[in-house]
Amino acid sequence: MSLFGSALFAQKVNNDIEKGNEAYKKGDFKTAVENYKNALRKQPENNTARFNLANALQRENETQQAKKKYDEVIASADINSLKSESNYNKALAFIKEKDLQNGITFFEESLKENPSDDDARENLQKAINDLKKQQQQNQPQNKKQKPQQNPKQQKQPPVNKDMMEQKFNELRNQENQLQKKLQSKNNTTQPEKDW
Repeated sequence: MSLFGSALFAQKVNNDIEKGNEAYKKGDFKTAVENYKNALRKQPENNTARFNLANALQRENETQQAKKKYDEVIASADINSLKSESNYNKALAFIKEKDLQNGITFFEESLKENPSDDDARENLQKAINDLKKQQQQNQPQNKKQKPQQNPKQQKQPPVNKDMMEQKFNELRNQENQLQKKLQSKNNTTQPEKDW
């Protein structure tokens, strides 16, 4: 393909992406999906078209297909911001499906690629809080439903690494505060006389 031919080809791909973007902005997600698919037919490695397609699919409530497209972007993108945004949007897809644990995982992945993303950090915290509430609500129901079960037979809920770290940090802080109190009490007692 000549240089002129490849430039014309790239322009056609970009036109499809632009048409998709216009349809997306208007809320016409079906048309946006078709335009992004046209761009990908012409240039299958185009991550911008793939990412935009995933976003349009998600708006069409096609979260399974959207997540697959986000995975493709994550696997092939060489730009951290595109990986971060794909992980973030994939997390939103899981949250939409009420899969908080996977949502949390992908918010964390997003933050690994872009640690300064405040939206990802806030949504991660919200998802963690929602998961804790959900687990707390499920625990009393389980106790009411199975009162005759022997406590030794009850299964322990799966251990969440983040929750364990948080508890460990809380215990460490409590220990530090206790040590400070003990040190301050030792300092307030009168020192021995040096004769």
